[in-house]
This record gives sequence, C-alpha cells and structure tokens, in this order.
Amino acid sequence: MTNPRFSSAFIALFLLSLTLSPLRAAVPSGSSTNPALPPNTEVFTVRTSSPENHDVPFYVKRPSSYDPANPATRGKVYRILLICPVYNGDGLNVITQHSLMPVADTNGWFVVSPTFKQDNSETRNRNKSYYYPEEFSGKAVLDALDLIAKKYPVDTNHLLLKGLSGGGQFVHRFALWAPDRVTALAVNSCSWFDDPTAGAAKFPWLVTIGESDPAYEATPEFVAKLKGVGALPIFKSYMGMLHEGDYRVSSLDAAFLTFYDKLTAKDLGKPLMLADKQRKNMVMTVAQMPFVGDSQEWKYQPNTPESVDQIAEDSRIFLPSEEIAKLWGGE
Repeated sequence: MTNPRFSSAFIALFLLSLTLSPLRAAVPSGSSTNPALPPNTEVFTVRTSSPENHDVPFYVKRPSSYDPANPATRGKVYRILLICPVYNGDGLNVITQHSLMPVADTNGWFVVSPTFKQDNSETRNRNKSYYYPEEFSGKAVLDALDLIAKKYPVDTNHLLLKGLSGGGQFVHRFALWAPDRVTALAVNSCSWFDDPTAGAAKFPWLVTIGESDPAYEATPEFVAKLKGVGALPIFKSYMGMLHEGDYRVSSLDAAFLTFYDKLTAKDLGKPLMLADKQRKNMVMTVAQMPFVGDSQEWKYQPNTPESVDQIAEDSRIFLPSEEIAKLWGGE
C-alpha cells in the first residue's frame, strides 16, 4: 500500500519544481542548451498575435570569424542577411542547407531565418498571411532583430534580404513596409507582388524568374512598376527554368548581395536617421553604373549615352559591376 505521507510529499515537490522551472519560450535558447542545433547557431523565439504563429523561432547563424574575445574585431559591427524560407519552410533548414551560407560566412554576415506557418488557403489574406508584414510578421522580424542586437554587435538598420518563392513574397513586402531598414534585396521566383511605393527607390533590387514559371508575367510587370517609382532593378529571367531555385540564380544573388555589402560597409553601425539622410549614397545612380544591358538579348556593354540609346527604355538594365554583368549576361 502506498504511504499517503510519501505521496503528498512527492506531489508537493513536483509542484514546486514546476513553479521554479523557467519558461523556455521567454528567452532565446542557443547551441549550448540545444544539442540539435549546428555549431554557431541559436534560436530566438518571438511571440506574435497570429494563432498559427504564436511563437516564431528565428534561427541565427554567427559567422565563424565572430570572436568577441579577439581584440582585432573589438568594436566591429556585423551585417545581417535575412533569408525567409519558401512557403511554410523551416528556418533551420536555411541555416544548414542554403547555398548562400558559405558566402555569408566568408563575408562575415550573421544569417537570420524565421519559421512562419500558414494555411495555403490564406496566402492572399492580408489579415492572416505572414506574406504581409503589416499584420504581425513584420513586427516579429523587428522584435527578433532587437533581441539579437541585445546580444551581438549587429546592425539592424542595413539589412540584406533574400527570398525564393514564398520567401520572396515576404521579403519584397517587408522591404516596401520598412524601406529605411534595407540595403539590398534579392527576390527569386515570386508569383505575385504588391505595387511598389516611392520608398522602393531607396535600395537596389535583384528580381529573377524562370521563363517557364507559370506566374512569369507578374515579374516583368513588377519590374516595370519599380522603374516607374525611380528604382533601378536588375531583372533576369532564365530560359527553361520553372518555379524553382537554380545555381545560376544563386551565383547572381551572391554577387549582387556581396557587391552592395561592400559598397555600403561604411554605413554599418550608423543610426537609422543619419543613414536615411545619407541614403542618396547607398544606391548607385544611372551615371555611376559601369554597364548597361538589354533584357531582350541578355547582352551588356559599357554604359555610355550611345549604348543606352541603342536599347529600348523598357529593356534597359543597369549593372553595377563587371562580375554581376557577366553573371547576368550568361546562361
């Protein structure tokens, strides 16, 4: 027979242990407490108003060069690359598998990737879908960035953004929603877009699509609208490519994001308002672009008044470096 005094004591101890145990969702957990995470990786959890996204994990990968004990890097401010996964994708898969991870590590970027969820029937519902940052997902990103910045010397005001398919749905809208936070973004195989506002001209865009993608037409239409508000987007379509990723797209993404990271490195760590006042220095003008391309023939040449006149206005693509021009013009 069970001793009633022993049972009462056991229950009391059990209840006391629950009272003293911390709530795990209230603090970020890192690789030291979660052995399933890869090296240099941790997760920060953000609570939102969305029933499907009550607690959103943001996976963070530190660059291998990050060493707070190294005097040589003391005072260094690090860039953040935010990669939104494909529709309902796992941020941890981005951290472990994405083609840009070696590039980020070489460049010394922190990579941040969330795991958002939604029902497929809600993807165009602005009140419920994470594709639309104004409802809950944009604030979740900003809250996560604030948490990360409390622990690491990162710049949350000069972001690089990247998204494929559903990830492109989110990052292009986040950029339109918070344009002063964005340095450059790459949007790949996005099936539909929000119309750009004047803020879209504050930063460079790379927009790619497969020519066999069922939603192809939406991309050149969006690029034309970007040009209409004063932006200078790089548009590239790929023959035979469906709604998918591709090594050619990955190479162009890497070159594009790396170029603008280096071009704007001097702005890292500056307050947002000061950076915004100097924003004219963050996007190259037409005159500063060394090459101009023709999106009808995918050929490029040095940017001169004569060469520009040879290309129809709606086909002109201004290219900021020779490396990017070669990747853009190649198949």
